[in-house]
Amino acid sequence: MERITKLISGLALGALVIANLAAGDTAETVLIRSATIHTVTGGTLLDSSILIRDGKIAEIGPEVNGPDDAEVIDASGKVITPGLIDSHSHLGLGPSGGTTEDNEGSDPSTPQLRIIDSIHPTGMAPHENSFRDSVAEGVTTIIARPGSGNVIGGQSAALKLSGGTVDEMVIKFPADMKMAMGKKGYGAKGQLPVTRMGVAYVVRKAMVDAMEYRDSLERYERKKESDPDVVPPKRDLKNEAMLKVLNREIPVHIHCSRIDDILTAVRLADEFNFFRLSLGHGTEAWKVADLLARKGVVVVVGPAMIVYDEDNNLVNLAKVLDDAGVEINIMTDADVVQQEFLRYQAATAVRYGLDPEKALAAITINPARLVGAEDRIGSLEPGKDADLVIFDGDPFDIQSSVSRVFIDGKTVYEKEQGDK
Repeated sequence: MERITKLISGLALGALVIANLAAGDTAETVLIRSATIHTVTGGTLLDSSILIRDGKIAEIGPEVNGPDDAEVIDASGKVITPGLIDSHSHLGLGPSGGTTEDNEGSDPSTPQLRIIDSIHPTGMAPHENSFRDSVAEGVTTIIARPGSGNVIGGQSAALKLSGGTVDEMVIKFPADMKMAMGKKGYGAKGQLPVTRMGVAYVVRKAMVDAMEYRDSLERYERKKESDPDVVPPKRDLKNEAMLKVLNREIPVHIHCSRIDDILTAVRLADEFNFFRLSLGHGTEAWKVADLLARKGVVVVVGPAMIVYDEDNNLVNLAKVLDDAGVEINIMTDADVVQQEFLRYQAATAVRYGLDPEKALAAITINPARLVGAEDRIGSLEPGKDADLVIFDGDPFDIQSSVSRVFIDGKTVYEKEQGDK
């Protein structure tokens, strides 16, 4: 993949041709020929083809041919990547800085809340076209998360940007448990937390409460063997949700920027043996990159991609972390940065030295792996969902545009002829 040499300066979208396609509106078998294909997990294939059948990738390689009834797309001179995945988004939840649907705000600990109950499936004013515009820039999946107003915000979901309802979009729920360090604004409401110590306590208390709830369930199961009339414990939705974390059924994603909050997040993960820890933002994560690499912590970089050290030297967060062996994702935090700018976030990291293949992985396979959906999305391999993007050039070049986007083998965007 050719490195770009220009700083990101803007985005001009062509006319959009988005359609909610019913089964049968697109050929069930599609052959895309003669493209440069970035598979992500299997290297880059030159002058190669992809055969799509029944919504899945059937074959991929230089010698692939399709049946006579296949729709044939000539992609000579074009570049194909997997559909892009944003691993930290609030798309469909309302504008940042206003009244949004991603923060409950009434309790610092709300693990029982589910982000899928808040998402508007086409976007909300002033970004009511954000789903359409995102697909037109190659974004096919997002990990939608509760906001960071609460210490424990609730359960995230992985959604494909195709379908008439949120339930049709969901491919993974719960994707993880969203938490946030450094959020201590509840003092004005006369409740914890007021300090960072209080924030950590809220997490610890939720985990201990879940332990006690699990113990009560186990005692009930044991006693039921000898006493069928024993009364079960009262159902508790908050503790049920935290049991998913305690039992290592789902990962944990923690909003944190400062180094003290990052270290607290790692401390809590060690203390309660979190299944997988990822940090959202991680602005000062570069200062402890070696520690995070040893601990296997994933950092989801953004929306700030570039920071400065104490001597005012530029720090490319994604590159420094990647160089240290930390697995990185790149995000928009939409709508802090608009959802359609995901590849431009990655391009900024490339512009300042991150290897383009690492940048592509950070918006494809790494987010898929983060939530355990790598068996379906994130790379171009036989058997995986046919979510892919055809670009007319280097995806990280601002002059390149999206020609066509597929989700589950169906065209969800196609650039009109004559558009620049």
